Amino acid sequence: MRLKIFVWAVVAIITGAGLAGCSKKKEATPEGTFTFRVGDVTYHSNSTQGYISDTVIAGKKTLIIDGVTNNFTKHMELMITFPNGLQAGQYDQSAGEMTLMDIQQKEEGYITKAISIKLESINSKQAEGTFSGTLISGEIEKPLTDGTFKVYF
Repeated sequence: MRLKIFVWAVVAIITGAGLAGCSKKKEATPEGTFTFRVGDVTYHSNSTQGYISDTVIAGKKTLIIDGVTNNFTKHMELMITFPNGLQAGQYDQSAGEMTLMDIQQKEEGYITKAISIKLESINSKQAEGTFSGTLISGEIEKPLTDGTFKVYF
């Protein structure tokens, strides 16, 4: 009799531990998008991340959209530093910065000369917007057009 009680107790413990180990699956964060054209070339991020950071020096929030092209040759990054807190709106080069860099450093990268960013929406889960402007690499200037992003946090 004691053996039956012991066996049932062991089964109950194992079952309870198994059920306790089962938890709800965490919802997968959707993939973000990040695309734009520089001159005649379209860049599309294969791996896009978005996050909000505090700037140490300025003490302001910065939205960072970060990506890598699908062939892992280019790193692309768009940053918006919010002068008055996280809010949708129109931002220019005083708040925005764009870079397009060669990962293997075989060629010069591009940085912002001028940029216009329209942040259409931002909340605790996502940010979405469009952008355009001009990028420079040394003496070379190229138009930045058709920029779009949608990132999830």
